[in-house]
Amino acid sequence: MRILILLLLGYLLYRFVRRYLTGGQAVRQRGENEGSIDEMVQDPICKTYVPLREAERRVFDGKTHYFCSTDCADEFEKRLKKRKEEEQ
Repeated sequence: MRILILLLLGYLLYRFVRRYLTGGQAVRQRGENEGSIDEMVQDPICKTYVPLREAERRVFDGKTHYFCSTDCADEFEKRLKKRKEEEQ
């Protein structure tokens, strides 16, 4: 029982000293994606949401569009070309 109390007191002392030495700021190592919140974008073809960092990007008429896959991006490009041909 004494050992458990000593361990607890030692741990609390460690935490107190650690906090005191860091000026009250939490000391933490950041993981690869920890702390960043990724924006979700909607694919205009299949209407699914994908994280911006994983989205397929294509620029059409100076505007960037985001897709869940290259298949959806290719389909969007086909539809855009077809619409332009119909307008002419």
